[in-house]
Amino acid sequence: MLRATTTVSTAVIFVLAVNLRPAVTSLGAALPDISVAGDLVAAVLVALPLWAIGLGGWATPWLCGRLGTHRTVSVALAGLVLSLTGRVLGGSVPLLAGTALACLSIAVLGTMLPLLAGGSAAFTLGLGLGSTAGALVTPTAVLSTSWRTGLGLWAVVALVAQLVWHRTPGDFVPPRRTTTPAGTAAALTLHFGLISTVTFLVMGWLPGILRDAGVPATTAGACLALSMAMGLPMMWLVPGWTRRCRTPSLLVVALAAPNVIGVTGLLVAPAAAPWLWAVATGTGMGALAFALTTISVRSKGSSLALSAVVQGVGYVIAGFGVLACGWLHTDTGTWRTPLLLVLAILAGQILSGHLAVSRPGSLLPRGLTVPRPGKLPEVEV
Repeated sequence: MLRATTTVSTAVIFVLAVNLRPAVTSLGAALPDISVAGDLVAAVLVALPLWAIGLGGWATPWLCGRLGTHRTVSVALAGLVLSLTGRVLGGSVPLLAGTALACLSIAVLGTMLPLLAGGSAAFTLGLGLGSTAGALVTPTAVLSTSWRTGLGLWAVVALVAQLVWHRTPGDFVPPRRTTTPAGTAAALTLHFGLISTVTFLVMGWLPGILRDAGVPATTAGACLALSMAMGLPMMWLVPGWTRRCRTPSLLVVALAAPNVIGVTGLLVAPAAAPWLWAVATGTGMGALAFALTTISVRSKGSSLALSAVVQGVGYVIAGFGVLACGWLHTDTGTWRTPLLLVLAILAGQILSGHLAVSRPGSLLPRGLTVPRPGKLPEVEV
């Protein structure tokens, strides 16, 4: 397995992980300025990433079995470069098609990276940095140039990752695919889905909630930036905590607590302390790093199959969660009911996380064969 303990391999993992979110967060940041995105197109663009990432996660083991790990990552990176370039060259149809292909490519990369990273914090830190950069850099690029340039520049980042990966030799013998999650794997899948629901809702809703409460638009945007920035140290620290923690259930509660505080504040008094709610919701993003690290460290040598199940089904769950909360907001015209639902989702996140980490044994899906340690191929980078 690719070792994430050397400087070079850690750098490779980091470069790949940086590409997992800018295609999505840059789109959200530029959406008000995209001239070809009407109301219907904009609504589809908001929901599309979750569904596409979920479908792509399911297809990854099949693709890896046909092409091998190294070629699978290469194909995903090539698809990401082409889609991020193509979606800014035309009207609404290329924008939608390019976003769908970009998210499918991201799904393949996101499913493979837990296998490559082996619990390395470079994975989660790169993911967090890419999310933040996509949201912060894109508006500046749009204001100084155009929305096409603001979105298209992330194709350059993907191209750099492709060149780096092209110089990374070796391959894996992929684990066998399974489609039946069992026991704790199902709990981890639900846990990941609920975490993703809250994460996407915070990224999409925080400015709107604050602005509706009377917070100035510039302050609301800065609060979103602060929230995402607070997630960066958590993405770096949480993988180490996850590997060393002897009572992981307590860690599940501790990582959910900041979001409970932040969402409660947004529900009760959003304009009273918007910076505090931003810090709390950003800190709560460490729960995502916990789930991704748990996939890697508790599935031994077969994290591809587990990652495909957890992320594939998890993002579908998140899609339904985001859709339900959005419908409640549209139907009621307020944020009260959706935020109450988010608190219920956080309670489910705590319960499912406890079930995922408290049961003894592996998180492997049924029927998955783990090669003997002596038979695992290794790739030196």
